[in-house]
Amino acid sequence: MRLRSIVPAVFMASAAVTGGVALALETPPPPSASAPASPDARPVDPEAKRLAHALIEDVLTASHAAEIYGDLQRTLRDVYIPMMREIIQGGYPGVPDPTPEVTTQLAKLLTAMDYMRKAGEELDVALAENRGAIVSDFAAQLAREASRDEIADVRAMLELPAVRKGFDVLYAASKLVTGYTYEDSRVVSEFSAWAKQLDAAKNLKGLPGLDTSSVSVPSAAKVRKAQAVVDDLVRISHLEDNVARVKRFARDVYLPTAPVSEEERAKLSAQIDEFEFTYNVRKGLVLALAPSIVASVLSDADLDTFHRFVLTPSFAKGFDLLGNAVVAATAFTKDDIVQAQKSFEDFDRKAQVRERAKKDGEKVTDEWQALIDKWREKLADRLSPETRQGLERSLEDLDKTGSPI
Repeated sequence: MRLRSIVPAVFMASAAVTGGVALALETPPPPSASAPASPDARPVDPEAKRLAHALIEDVLTASHAAEIYGDLQRTLRDVYIPMMREIIQGGYPGVPDPTPEVTTQLAKLLTAMDYMRKAGEELDVALAENRGAIVSDFAAQLAREASRDEIADVRAMLELPAVRKGFDVLYAASKLVTGYTYEDSRVVSEFSAWAKQLDAAKNLKGLPGLDTSSVSVPSAAKVRKAQAVVDDLVRISHLEDNVARVKRFARDVYLPTAPVSEEERAKLSAQIDEFEFTYNVRKGLVLALAPSIVASVLSDADLDTFHRFVLTPSFAKGFDLLGNAVVAATAFTKDDIVQAQKSFEDFDRKAQVRERAKKDGEKVTDEWQALIDKWREKLADRLSPETRQGLERSLEDLDKTGSPI
């Protein structure tokens, strides 16, 4: 087996264990006139299979695949489906009541989403019952095509700190989509609707450098009220911590490891210095002027409303999730990157040495496809006829008419 092919093969196994809906609904390719013999007929090195099995399990754990899949299911069930129902019924904050034509299209989308939910719940049972068999089958196929040394090389690469931290970044990024509740979505939508209602054109006249003839100087009490809003917003946003992490990462990790010439590295260093100087100057200016500007732009009632939104748990959660993503993305060290670069170069060099003929690669691809087809059919059989037919019809309907969003 070509060494480069092991990595996608391992991730195919992980997807088969966690992505049941997509796998069960995948359309199988047309039968080939020269279909390969069943891979079960080929010998398997028991030790290679054990190593492959451990590798797949390790990827499943390190990649947070089960957690991400579970979060997506929960978000679909508890956030997006209820949100879509309320939008269709009318009265969802920040969204105008849909026209009859739009309502029809949204109803089609809601139907598809609900069938996806049902399919996911039905396949969860099948995946739980067959998890061990799926991992075993994919481990056996990997052992047929890869040697113990090849599997060990991939395992060593996946144990690199940079790779593990990369998985953590993907998990933290997924939380930016799945980390909210239905109530959070309503709060964000209410805030957006309120912000749109502000008389922006009139209020912008109070900004520095623009016509201020129609704007009165805010009272000291109003400026203090605006100061409280700004202070709370800066506090819950973790702005200073996030910027400090990004600056450290840029200077201590990205700058010395970026694959550029020394001339380009010097330019990057100058750009980082310029950003840091400009940020510090502007930060002081903005923090000093913001309370007065906000007090000039917003009325007392608007300030109270803005402050109420800033202090909601939903606002804090949003900034916390963003902060977690920044922490994960900047957790890499210079040693992590240098070690990963060297390991990837060694891995690629071995892949080129061990690469076999293209014909063999095509045969391997066919056998992996046969294994995927096997589990696609088994999982598809576990969907109830009503769920499968309903989901297929709803997806076809959306494909013909187009999604309304």
